[in-house]
Amino acid sequence: MKAQAKLLGYAPDIDPTTPGIFVNCAAIVPTLKGFKAAPSPIAMSLPALAAICQGAVVARKLDNTTRFLAATGTKIYEDATTSWTDRTRVSGGDYAAASDVRWSFAQFNDITLAAIKSDTLQYSSSGAFANVTGAPKATIVETVNEFVFLFDTNEAIYGDSPNRWWCAAQGNYTDWTPSVSTNCYTGTLLSSPGKIRAAKKFGDSIVVYKDRAMYIGYFAGSPVGWKFSQIPGESGALSNEVVVKVELAESPMHIFMGYSDFYAFDGSRPIPIGANIIKHTVFSELNRQYAHCSIALHDYDEDVIYFFYPTSSAKPDKCVVYNYRTRQWGRDDRTIEAAVEYIAAGSTYDGLGSSYSTYDDLPSASHDTAFAYSGSPLDVIFDANHTPKTLTGAAGNSSITLGDFGQDSDFTLLQRVKLRFITAPTSSTMVNYYRNNLSDALTMDATTSMSSGRYDVLREARWHRMRLDFVGDTEFSDVIIDAEISGSE
Repeated sequence: MKAQAKLLGYAPDIDPTTPGIFVNCAAIVPTLKGFKAAPSPIAMSLPALAAICQGAVVARKLDNTTRFLAATGTKIYEDATTSWTDRTRVSGGDYAAASDVRWSFAQFNDITLAAIKSDTLQYSSSGAFANVTGAPKATIVETVNEFVFLFDTNEAIYGDSPNRWWCAAQGNYTDWTPSVSTNCYTGTLLSSPGKIRAAKKFGDSIVVYKDRAMYIGYFAGSPVGWKFSQIPGESGALSNEVVVKVELAESPMHIFMGYSDFYAFDGSRPIPIGANIIKHTVFSELNRQYAHCSIALHDYDEDVIYFFYPTSSAKPDKCVVYNYRTRQWGRDDRTIEAAVEYIAAGSTYDGLGSSYSTYDDLPSASHDTAFAYSGSPLDVIFDANHTPKTLTGAAGNSSITLGDFGQDSDFTLLQRVKLRFITAPTSSTMVNYYRNNLSDALTMDATTSMSSGRYDVLREARWHRMRLDFVGDTEFSDVIIDAEISGSE
């Protein structure tokens, strides 16, 4: 008999006999065609930061120019092509943030705002940052049209208020004196427990997240100001950096990592997207003490979101990848400190000399890798050594482990496994595992090298499981298994 199945992706929580699922995988990303090996990180021309990166942003101004900023617990730096320029405030000195605290950034016209609760709100249009005098200290800053919001605040009037929000005067990020005439307001979200964890723009509205609650706010005009309504249910977000704005023209949404599942929110209600697929596996791995250090990275070109989360220390070290077009999952574990979509400024041959002294200094990418196109969006991570790297390199090692193939009642003789490759890997091997009952431990069989796009094997058992390892770039969509019924009971 011959069985063919469309590959469905990483689904460790599903019945392992479901055709097409991966019970495990490594460095695998879901694509519109199927699944591919994840790209490798490539060093940029920028050196490592002096300390752990605790937040980064590419701020886009009204003229479409950008600033690449990265922050540690004590300083804010700006990309200067081959070095980091210190943009820490001149008056007030270094910042003082704990190592597991994250910076929040937002853009207000040409002003970049940076928030961290241990210090005053920061602003910069160019050059060094400075204090926004009179602004509350806050964990989160976000902008909606002409309004600047702060969440989880601390100031002289109300003190430390994890449930409080502030909105500056309309069109003026420097005015924080409550007034109906200027549309500067403050309020609290107290109908659910816990602190505010995240806040993101949604059209002309703003969505605010606690651990297990969500609120949507909209501007009702003077004298009411901003009104917030709680969304039914117990969905929330782990951190501000795990809420991703997906600006699809046909269906804009927030996709986020919640307290115990992943969700898509289209403005009406949050829809679970990880339940019965990866929810149990991921959240049993998550270190709850450092859950607020989880980070998401949106790859706009590939329509995927990388969700990085910690399992031991504050640094995220595991990652699942979601394709919101196909609604399928992959996995790409790596330890990172921060992630950001970087907009390359671009280079010309005339300008190479100012960035790279010799040809040997150019990024170590393959000849067909785009590294210097003006305006090109590139996914950037800061690795465990504080070094920024683009996810643009050729794939290294990757693997998938298929679910169990067979029947309870019959023995099958496994003869051949074949993947439908869109791009064949440089090399590949397959290890077959087998057992006679699903409750039995798996027994490892022989390792078979790929030949002519297939893996030949002979093994009789009721149940078979295959792990396929790849080297280099590869993409595939289906699996075809050749086997014969060899006996029954």
